[in-house]
Amino acid sequence: MDVLGKIKIKFFSSAVLKYIAMISMLIDHIAASGLIFLLFNIAVSMRLYYISRMIGRVAFPIYLFLLVEGFVHTKNIKKYIIRLTLFAILSEVPFDMAFWGGFVNMQHQNVMWSLLICVIMLCGIKKYPDFSVIFVGIGCFTAWLIKSDYEYIGPLAVGCMYLFRERAVYKNIATAIIFSFEPPALFSLIPINMYNGKKGKSLKYLFYFFYPVHLLALVLIKNILR
Repeated sequence: MDVLGKIKIKFFSSAVLKYIAMISMLIDHIAASGLIFLLFNIAVSMRLYYISRMIGRVAFPIYLFLLVEGFVHTKNIKKYIIRLTLFAILSEVPFDMAFWGGFVNMQHQNVMWSLLICVIMLCGIKKYPDFSVIFVGIGCFTAWLIKSDYEYIGPLAVGCMYLFRERAVYKNIATAIIFSFEPPALFSLIPINMYNGKKGKSLKYLFYFFYPVHLLALVLIKNILR
């Protein structure tokens, strides 16, 4: 029974969810990049840092949810994979500069690689559903091996979101368990469960460009303020 639907609170389109995730991610990255410590004194910065990081935990589960929806509804999975691959490559240097202080850091890879692994994993699950657990395992291992952002958490969560896509209660429970190590991330289930199944108005490539561009902007602003 779709209780949420009956009480008319499913009014977030995928575009709105994307904007929520983008704002949350930006707030998180302002803190994680260290920029916040250049804007305020240490006492204020520390408080804002922890608040910002908590707000930022909402972004990743929403992006994973949207990735599953995008995979289900995309008309051309090959173009989807090509876009993710291209922007994973373009985002790597900005990611390393923003968070690790250098052009290359082989110990940490940006979140686009995590999303790419998840999409390829879903292709395997869709084609060979009887081997879903194996594909999820391979996805988790690959993400852990290359040290992509969140490592195995992304493929594990996406696997559950996809397999339980038509069973909201199971999907919510699985997501809550997977992200239980980050309690603030559980608040992402509120907007996710308010998704109305519609695309909404959004710029197609907004998220793809926003990710590397906002990281570069943070690097530039940090260099100006130093």
